[in-house]
Amino acid sequence: MSAPDAETALMAEALAEAVDVMDRLWNFGGWEVTQTHDSLRPYLLEETYELLDAIQAGDAETIKEELGDLLLQVLFHSRIAEAAGEFTVAEVAAALVAKLTHRSPHLLDDAFGAAADIEAKIAAQERAWEERKTSEKSRRSCLDGIAMAQPALALAEKIRSRSTRAGLPDELIPRQLRLVELGGPDSAEERLRKATLDFAAAIRAAEDAAEAARGERRALSATDWRQYWPLD
Repeated sequence: MSAPDAETALMAEALAEAVDVMDRLWNFGGWEVTQTHDSLRPYLLEETYELLDAIQAGDAETIKEELGDLLLQVLFHSRIAEAAGEFTVAEVAAALVAKLTHRSPHLLDDAFGAAADIEAKIAAQERAWEERKTSEKSRRSCLDGIAMAQPALALAEKIRSRSTRAGLPDELIPRQLRLVELGGPDSAEERLRKATLDFAAAIRAAEDAAEAARGERRALSATDWRQYWPLD
């Protein structure tokens, strides 16, 4: 067996053992079987932040440990779904493989040609990823697919980025999403979240108004955004 084949076999064995341990914990019938996707949310969030801390510290051993904790969350949620007859961890892995191969045509053929440098390769990858992603999902809004439960600052940045790519003029971005102010009777997190959700609602309202006026759903130009933007 060649070295790459041996490494692949070891990796498959380790992953299979992790799945087996999760199954054994589940079949024991204790704390694990009382959990739900919702009850595990705090653990998933905590493990994610612990991984981010480890990355910030540049601690490889802790990064490895925290990645294992995130893997446990994947196995746990998959086991809950399997017990409910929804999907298995094998189907989770298969869905990931299908997504990556569909959105990365260069894995299957020389779809990009001989890119001159890494910047050209990255640009080609990003274009292919977005094009394939759009073809997979029938999205009515430029904001569809954004996780609205993420922290307010990350959410604001994501919505600003998406709306800018969709042609939204810069002057329509509210002041509250340009400057974060600390202090006051309520938290900066909550103020930013409210302003971001209001901004998202205005974006969707403009898209809906444009569709109603034009009789079809299509991309908005800068002029369209200004024309259909809801008044305060």
